[in-house]
Amino acid sequence: MKELNKEMQDSRLKSVLEETDVHYLQRYQNNEKHGISCNTLEGLALTWLQGRYGMIKKSTYSGYYYCMKMHILPYFGTMSLTELNGEAVLAFMENIQQKGLANSTVRSVLVVFKSIMKYGVQTNLIRREILVYCTVSCRRTESRALMIQETLEMKEYLLEKDTIFSLAILLCRGTGIRIGELCGLKWEDIDFTSNTISIRRTISRIPNPDPLEGQPRTVLYIRTPKSHTSMREIPIPQYLVQPLQNKRKEKSQYILTGNEMCTEPRNVQKKFKTILRHCNMEDCNFHAMRHGFATACLEKGIDCKTVSSILGHASTRTTMDFYLHTSMRQKKDCIDAVD
Repeated sequence: MKELNKEMQDSRLKSVLEETDVHYLQRYQNNEKHGISCNTLEGLALTWLQGRYGMIKKSTYSGYYYCMKMHILPYFGTMSLTELNGEAVLAFMENIQQKGLANSTVRSVLVVFKSIMKYGVQTNLIRREILVYCTVSCRRTESRALMIQETLEMKEYLLEKDTIFSLAILLCRGTGIRIGELCGLKWEDIDFTSNTISIRRTISRIPNPDPLEGQPRTVLYIRTPKSHTSMREIPIPQYLVQPLQNKRKEKSQYILTGNEMCTEPRNVQKKFKTILRHCNMEDCNFHAMRHGFATACLEKGIDCKTVSSILGHASTRTTMDFYLHTSMRQKKDCIDAVD
């Protein structure tokens, strides 16, 4: 039985990728920017992608690869770079926008495609005029914001449950941290002297970047947050300090699992949906709590710089553009203010 448990644990560890894994980076080498021998769009795209190794996070690389594999390369096939012209580029962009994809996916594909085209210009493999046709115009869908006042019943329910998971959901509600950041929290990240949490890692599931025989197609990716501003220290809501202290375990253990193996965002998302149904709340994505937290802070007059710092944004513009949802009350106040 011990041997079986050890085998299962080893198998599970294979499906977890740490950002510090060196074999991933050593397997590939960057090409020289000049003197690249590729005469098809496929060759150009793959060479551009290979050059990203070691320069971007694995999750970002995985996203680039997905856009290429699923949308860009199937369309162009092995088209020669000499055949690539403005008409072909416009036809591709129109095709992507008419496929019924999510706006975020369309934008990601077009951004990757434009980067490949820029790389082709830099390496003198395609004409500069091509860039004129590479526009990235896509309307961003406004996400649902789960407002703080909407979650009061959920707050009471979760406090009554008094499990570490329920407290963790309330921590997200009161701080706006991302679901991947919650999955990455360990007890060592909570300072009960200053009553703060430190965001040091985030967890996501990505396609396996090094798929050897017998390895899983996807892996859990444990990495540092997406930018230096995402690594931050946040005060714990006062009403959660004592309940969290009562649940405290070993420093090296993940908060959500109570051991040294992490869980992943999709598991948290499923449990969150169950909570919404139990509280008779409208279905929404976990990220809606982050939107609601940011909007509530800005509505209460908290300066944008402070809110941006708590959310871990690199710019206050990001906070204003994507997390400020104008409420009907604000619209009414605006209308009533005009005689």
